[in-house]
Amino acid sequence: MPRNRLWIREETRMLGAIQIMTGILLHCLGLLWIYLLFTQTIAFEAIYTPLALLTAYPFWSSLLFIFSGAFTVFLEKRRSPFLVSYTLGANIISACISVIGLFLLSIEFIIYSKSSKNSLWPHKSGKLLSEYLFILTILELFVASIVSHWASQAKKRGR
Repeated sequence: MPRNRLWIREETRMLGAIQIMTGILLHCLGLLWIYLLFTQTIAFEAIYTPLALLTAYPFWSSLLFIFSGAFTVFLEKRRSPFLVSYTLGANIISACISVIGLFLLSIEFIIYSKSSKNSLWPHKSGKLLSEYLFILTILELFVASIVSHWASQAKKRGR
């Protein structure tokens, strides 16, 4: 990667930080989901069981998003052809995981819209947490796609 392209270096670091923060926020939303699930089970008879939480999507995806963000930030600090390849691979995997998460959350929204006519507040708050997961997953897909594109361009220029 050429050192004279400063705009790539600065933006790459920021996008890596966004990926790390997105991973942390997804993990925190997963913890909120677990708390909501246990408290609504105790307080109410009917519970809203999220498909994303049953598959543990907030937890394993957050680890992968943090991992790809760390590779992206590390790429900016130490530029090497091997690190470009690792960053490209990690961000492609991150984008694929984001697509899987969007698919799971879309199915959850369809199930929720079909099953709920008069929903209780735990159902509404559960749907709101799923919507936040959806928005953060779209953000991660967008950022991982941009970083993958930049890494592939850097790999082509490095040859």
